[in-house]
Amino acid sequence: MLVTLAIVIIALIVVGVATRTAKTAPSAPQSVHVAAGDALVTVSWSPPAKDGGSAVTHYHASASPGGRSCSASTTSCTITGLTNGTAYVIKVTAINTVGTSVAATSSSVTPRYAACASFSSLPSRAVSADVLATLTAYYNAKHLGPISVVGKREMILTVASQTIGVHHCANADGSVASYTGMVPANATAAVEVEVRHLAYPVTGGSVSFVTLAQTAAGWKVVSEGTGP
Repeated sequence: MLVTLAIVIIALIVVGVATRTAKTAPSAPQSVHVAAGDALVTVSWSPPAKDGGSAVTHYHASASPGGRSCSASTTSCTITGLTNGTAYVIKVTAINTVGTSVAATSSSVTPRYAACASFSSLPSRAVSADVLATLTAYYNAKHLGPISVVGKREMILTVASQTIGVHHCANADGSVASYTGMVPANATAAVEVEVRHLAYPVTGGSVSFVTLAQTAAGWKVVSEGTGP
């Protein structure tokens, strides 16, 4: 009888230990926040209240509709390739060695085109010697020198927003504008300057807005027009 009782007690202890040490998938992430950008949504969240006895290894966020997603070992990531003007709901799950949590769901979020930037609103700096030398050579080759850079400033462009191809941006009234980028994808920097030069023989124009791109080969004029 005593032996039997001891076995029962040991069995109960073993079951209790096993119950206490059993690991599960984590609970859902908490406090999901979303911020819309141009064709993207940045998602952030707080860790789950319970990790299931096994540390969370990473998180996964997916957008509906479409299924675009991102993963991270931290508590934020950015989902790209979304459609501007489309409303999305983002679901975030936590993953540990046991499994995946139920999803935490964000509020609806709608990516929008970035606001159209005016020439005067762009960040600027003093025009560099390399940019000035490139401009001087460019206009001298056209026999339109000497030149001067208005304000002696160069406006700093975001390379991604000026790469070769058609881009879109949002006007202040909510309408969408289109423009053509001319900066090579391999450029490391791009600037725009307002240049005064001798008048073109046919058009008579003597002021141009010039876009320059910097690559491994140096600075190069990639676009010239009568307006920014």
